[in-house]
Amino acid sequence: MKGCVIDVARRHRSIRKYRGPVKDEDLEKIIEAAIRAPTAWNLMPVSIQVVTDKRLLELIGEAVGGQEHVKNAPAFLVFSIDYAKIIEATRATGINPSEPGPGHFMPALIDAGIMAGWAGLAAESLGYGVAYIAVYGSSCKVADILGLPSLVVPVVGIVVGVPGEDPPIRPRQPRESVVGVNGYGEPPDRRGEGVASVYGARAQRLFNAVTSPGGYLDRVGRSLIECIRERGYRM
Repeated sequence: MKGCVIDVARRHRSIRKYRGPVKDEDLEKIIEAAIRAPTAWNLMPVSIQVVTDKRLLELIGEAVGGQEHVKNAPAFLVFSIDYAKIIEATRATGINPSEPGPGHFMPALIDAGIMAGWAGLAAESLGYGVAYIAVYGSSCKVADILGLPSLVVPVVGIVVGVPGEDPPIRPRQPRESVVGVNGYGEPPDRRGEGVASVYGARAQRLFNAVTSPGGYLDRVGRSLIECIRERGYRM
């Protein structure tokens, strides 16, 4: 039906309580949508770990900050940058591969995000609720829990299940803070005012926790770089 994906996007909410599992046939459709997502050179340097085992979900939920909706997830899809398989494919053709570095990692990170987005839209179009999880803050812990080989780095996860709550749709930044036509558009200070206005009274608390010196993004950045190197990337 024309426009149905736009309607799904407009209705998106993060769902963190679930009342039912994902049907096996629907899970396959969600995975198929992710696999069909665009990827640079059709290389697909991404793998998906489908987690339904309660013990693993408990461990992952604890690793990503004690998130209960991960621990209780009907299904949890982990999208990982995966140059382990690409390196082996290169060798199989008789070519000696280069050591993976930033030029390998960044396109794969973009591909993983696109795949996760397509999977989430597919899940919601089938009537399921989803919540995206910043696995990149605990990449090495999640990799160890799932027994992933070197060069495989978990970066984003999606909880999927039958919704058990009906939260409101949260506001987004105004169009002029996001979109520029044939250039940047509004200058950064004007855009920033629009961004801050979205969060109202909680803006100062949010930015203090996330973007201030030593905040969440600084801490995660240091942890992620260490993990990427530990997993075999030249960074």
